[in-house]
Parts: sequence; structure tokens; C-alpha cells
Amino acid sequence: MPLHPRRCSFLYSISCLLDAIDGIAARKFQQSTRFGAVLDMVTDRCTTTCLLVFLATAKPAYSMIFQGLISLDLASHYMHMYATLSMGGQGESHKNVSVERSWIMNIYYTNKVCFSQPSLHTYRHFLSHDIH
Repeated sequence: MPLHPRRCSFLYSISCLLDAIDGIAARKFQQSTRFGAVLDMVTDRCTTTCLLVFLATAKPAYSMIFQGLISLDLASHYMHMYATLSMGGQGESHKNVSVERSWIMNIYYTNKVCFSQPSLHTYRHFLSHDIH
């Protein structure tokens, strides 16, 4: 399978940018729905999984780490979404987490450094190839 780091990095970055714009537009025009929130989370998990699988292919020595990251990403987001819905937060975004409820999830959803976590994977992939 040929690896195209520039194309992959570019398309993944565009995907993240469009995802952010879509979320901002939905909130601004008050068109947020529970279905949209779940769909957004599922598509985010799919794109992150695809990137990590691509990285595992590019760097087989680290494939176990990438597989662990995939499992952690899927399991943690599923548990958080399930907990939000079971606690009666059906009218709220799963991203509205108070410090009292979970300080680490509050940091994850409010800190712009955590927002760039998928960008870190892209950057790691981009640097893993000798690009001219």
C-alpha cells in the first residue's frame, strides 16, 4: 500500500477544519440535535481511527501503541456519551462538563491544546516521512 503523507495530512486537516466549522455553525444557528452530536462523535472516532490505522501501517514498530490509542479513544468517548445521556443530559451537549463533575473532561473539552490532539497525530505522521 503506497503511503502519501502530504495528501493524507492535507485531507485529514481539511476534515478537522470542516468538522469544527460544522459544529460552530450548528450552535450559532441553533440547529444542534442529539442525533447530530452522536453523529459528530461517531465520525470523529472514524477519522481518528483511520488516521491511527494509517500510522500503524506507516510505522509497524509502533502499531501496538496505535491500536491502544484506538481502543482508548473509542471506549472513553462511548463511556462519556453514555454517562452524559444516563445522567439526564439529553438536552445538553456531551461537551458541557463542569469542573465539579470531572476536571479532566472539563480540560479536554475546554482547553484548546486538547482540541489539537488529532493535529498532533497528523503532525507525527507528517514528520515520520522524508518529505521533499
